[in-house]
Amino acid sequence: MTPRPQHRCDAGLGAIAVIVALLVAALLSLGYFQVQSAMQPTQGVSTIDTSKAFACKTNRQTVERELQMWLVNHPGETPSLAALAADDGAAAHCPEGGDYTLVGLQVRCSTHE
Repeated sequence: MTPRPQHRCDAGLGAIAVIVALLVAALLSLGYFQVQSAMQPTQGVSTIDTSKAFACKTNRQTVERELQMWLVNHPGETPSLAALAADDGAAAHCPEGGDYTLVGLQVRCSTHE
């Protein structure tokens, strides 16, 4: 069998198909990036707020653990954040500037709780 000769019409249809495929891909990617850029500012702010809240929670847990150690080293004394800071010298703080208070043996933040 001899190969069928290619006509000009066949080559033109192939080129048109490639151009159409490229146009569809360009439109899809343009739509995708517009949606991403529209969503990005709110997601970024939300992510930052979430990370600050998580950092505050972690800091409060650290202070609570330090408080437990302070109680072991100072039996019978009343715990306070000032006494803990005076003894250790290092005090964790809220990344958003909230004030920590001691309620029992739990540390509360004025911003996150």
